[in-house]
Amino acid sequence: MPDGKPAGVACVQLDETLRCRLFGRPERPAVCGSLRPAEDMCGASRTAAFALLEQLERATAP
Repeated sequence: MPDGKPAGVACVQLDETLRCRLFGRPERPAVCGSLRPAEDMCGASRTAAFALLEQLERATAP
């Protein structure tokens, strides 16, 4: 997504199981590779991580 990803829109590189199609590939954006999981961003589970992401999406929506 050359112009960024709008809030509420899934990344075009996610597959049907929400896994990155570019993981480990040179064309993966540097910002994706620089993100490091942390409890304040991911919570303690996948469910918690998605809940936090939904909150961020709502907070940054236009």
